[in-house]
Amino acid sequence: MADDKQTFKPGKYTVSAQGHNGTFPMDVTFSENRIESIEIGQKTETAGISDVVYDRIPDAIVDGQTLNVDAVTGASETSRGILNGVAEAVKEAGGDAQEWQSRDKYTPKVTENSDLQTDVVIIGGGGAGLAAAATVLDQGRKVVVLEKAPSLGGNTVRAGGPMNAADPDWQNTFDALPGERETLQNLLDMSVDDIDSEYQDDFKTLQSQIKAYFADIKDKKPYLFDSVELHRIQTYLGGKRTDLNGNSIHGDYKLVKTLTDNALASQKWLAKIGVKFDTSEVAMPVGALWRRGHKPVETAGYAYISALSTYVKHNGGIILTDSPVSRLLYAKGHIDGVLVEKPDDHAFTVQAKAVILASGGFGANTALVQKYNTAWSNIDDDIATTNAPTITGDGIKLGQQAHAGVTGMGFIQMMPVSDPKTGEIFSGIQCPPANFLIVNQQGKRFVNEYAERDVLAKAAFDNGGLFYLIADNEIKKTAYNTSDEQLEQQVKDGRLFKADTLADLATQINVDPKTLENTVATYNSYVDQGSDPDFGKSVFDLKVEKAPFYATPRKPAIHHTMGGLTIDDGAHVLDKDGNRINGLYAAGEVAGGLHAGNRLGGNSLADIFTFGPIAAKSAVNEIVDTVTSASIH
Repeated sequence: MADDKQTFKPGKYTVSAQGHNGTFPMDVTFSENRIESIEIGQKTETAGISDVVYDRIPDAIVDGQTLNVDAVTGASETSRGILNGVAEAVKEAGGDAQEWQSRDKYTPKVTENSDLQTDVVIIGGGGAGLAAAATVLDQGRKVVVLEKAPSLGGNTVRAGGPMNAADPDWQNTFDALPGERETLQNLLDMSVDDIDSEYQDDFKTLQSQIKAYFADIKDKKPYLFDSVELHRIQTYLGGKRTDLNGNSIHGDYKLVKTLTDNALASQKWLAKIGVKFDTSEVAMPVGALWRRGHKPVETAGYAYISALSTYVKHNGGIILTDSPVSRLLYAKGHIDGVLVEKPDDHAFTVQAKAVILASGGFGANTALVQKYNTAWSNIDDDIATTNAPTITGDGIKLGQQAHAGVTGMGFIQMMPVSDPKTGEIFSGIQCPPANFLIVNQQGKRFVNEYAERDVLAKAAFDNGGLFYLIADNEIKKTAYNTSDEQLEQQVKDGRLFKADTLADLATQINVDPKTLENTVATYNSYVDQGSDPDFGKSVFDLKVEKAPFYATPRKPAIHHTMGGLTIDDGAHVLDKDGNRINGLYAAGEVAGGLHAGNRLGGNSLADIFTFGPIAAKSAVNEIVDTVTSASIH
């Protein structure tokens, strides 16, 4: 019970809260016997993930006059940071923080949902789900989006932002980087016999395009080349892998072709929806293999979620958060809706003529990752993940209720450049791979920084897991999704190292100064000559030479699950015999077969924003306007 006799020294108290991405300030205002308001200052947490925390936790504290408040699912660190910060303010104001923490638990008011009827119900409020919802509305049908988390976004708000799409008219206006020609020459030197049969015609077309490009630049400055076929072949080659059991896999040709044929149209559709893209540079995420990324102007993946959710709401779509789906509903052999069961025991149904699964993979379910894994020799119980905590494989389990087939479940992608403690991707200095310089705990290079993600992650694990991204002041300027203010805060928090000399930087990260200086000098010489005899890096941009210097600690974390429900190129979910399951569709990471053994950086956004709308179009085109009676399956 609250201590009614507890009093405070009235006034505003400024304290710091420790969140997922570092510390941020808060102003807590007290009257004589209560907290009157809590205002969050610089909001350093990832946009779209913590927005709901900034509202819910302070409101709960003020409404309940207690610090016994549940953390918000998906943003527990930020929640705890606010609660701890307010506890500190209570102490500074002369109160008893422990008594406030032991008060009656705050119970929020529950908004009950009644049973609903709609044309299409979508499970998952991330990029794929919202893109599908917008497309359903564009076709004049009603839609309900169900998201189990308190906020929209899923893994999309955690994405870096660049979306792969070959756009030669735009890309050709940029100069080629040193080494990109070598990449193309390597493709010319490959034998068509090394390519799986269904991809051979595309490979021959690509080789003809490369020859024509080389002839065109013979007497002029090389420009950035790209084509749909290059995107297709790189997606195929980037995903062609063999697992620990000797089983080989490559991307389903129809899915890869659908992605690469439609990615640019998907990007242009997003621009019409309201996503603003930066046309001043062609972005390239880690492990993308080529510069073809269309990067939003606004913050990372949140740019897509913000624009799409606004579009869906303004056009009459219904979006319900805190609404986990537990069952699919059937009627006469057709998926006919879903059952939602909330944690407070409130349940309701959404009857629909089609169901789209867009709930993501299972990268936050370590036990499930370990169960299926055939790609890595060992996955530790305490391994970090870049995923939202809600990405636990729910959609795959729902599909299996309907006897859906699965494919490629053993291939798990690690994000090599993740925060060692949190799995966060965008702490520290993340820059294009052309500017990467990676060193191990001895201060030595150990891998081609331009390689695919699984190659980088395996090399990191072989070198003890922890490594460092080395950057200078010029490379820092090419970093995406950060600011000088954020970087300086991370330096203070000990999550990023900064020094005026390489020797000092080496000392901070417990590396021999001479070793690091020699590594950097050798690397810089390779940048000058445009080739890397040690590890074969072929694409370079900037040297590491202008102080201050930075070291960003990194360690691989679970990032993407390539396996999932079996779908066709119309995003229909298929059963174990390859037959369509009536009324059920899937898009995004919940589906398998596209990325095979390894996903290229930048292809996940191309995937969700291409197959989300495809699923919606298939669902709407196949809707049968009859009233049916649903039963729980």
